Amino acid sequence: MKTALIVVSCYLLGSIPFGYIVGKLFKKVDIREYGSGNIGATNAFRILGPSLAALVIIGDIGKGILSIHLAQYLNIDNLVIITFAGLAVICGHDWSVFLGFKGGKGIATTFGVLFVLNPTISILALIIWGVVVITTRYVSLASICAVISIFILTILFKQPYEYIFFGGIILVLGIFNHKENIIRLKLRKERKIGEKIEIN
Repeated sequence: MKTALIVVSCYLLGSIPFGYIVGKLFKKVDIREYGSGNIGATNAFRILGPSLAALVIIGDIGKGILSIHLAQYLNIDNLVIITFAGLAVICGHDWSVFLGFKGGKGIATTFGVLFVLNPTISILALIIWGVVVITTRYVSLASICAVISIFILTILFKQPYEYIFFGGIILVLGIFNHKENIIRLKLRKERKIGEKIEIN
């Protein structure tokens, strides 16, 4: 019963669409109607600007951090349950119940979860993400490289099997959620960071 409560609670937590909320509150726009149609920080940056995108990032990362702390608060020390709590909050972000089971791509929320599970791996993955963004200016490519690195690092750092499983699942989710970006990258039609989209 407690396991189901945690998973459902984390899914609902993840479903809070900060990109949508911030856009509506501060700009009176639905960011799903512009750019990539995504509620994540990258689309928020292009449409709402850096300061509001920062709020979105904080909210999305915070969801991931809070999900694991929630499980710990309820005295859960089973790594399987903790892992599923982390996956539930990411799935909530990706397929929000409040937005018709649509949402973002879960990268910021993944970093939040991973920061609690293993801060070292999360920081290394973030560094890899940053290096790829700086050198290529493609956030999507950086995100794909980050999820690949997370999976590899969980193995190299000899993490518990539950964390390696977590890394494998987010790798699959990351590739799946970026499949359209991958196509655009191949066609060299992917937008680079800094390309602002005007809204009416």
